Amino acid sequence: MDEKDKPIISLLLESEDYVPFDPKKHNKFHFSIARLVKDEIRSHKWVEAEKGRVLTWEESVKEWVTYHYDNFTDALVPKGGARDFIRYHFQQHNG
Repeated sequence: MDEKDKPIISLLLESEDYVPFDPKKHNKFHFSIARLVKDEIRSHKWVEAEKGRVLTWEESVKEWVTYHYDNFTDALVPKGGARDFIRYHFQQHNG
């Protein structure tokens, strides 16, 4: 898949690096949700490091999705459209 065709959540979750918002490429709502998710994953990685568990970015993403995704989306996003969008792109990103 060409870089410009990737959904924003895939671009944001590929690495821990900062991804700037580009209004020519990104939908602001999707970008904002994806940034919130990325911040939550960073927090999970930090908390685990404080416990003595050093996780890679990929491990942090998979663990966060497994253990925290449902609670996060229940708190943030009502059931339906955006929730399904996020779940779909997580599944695409994580294979």
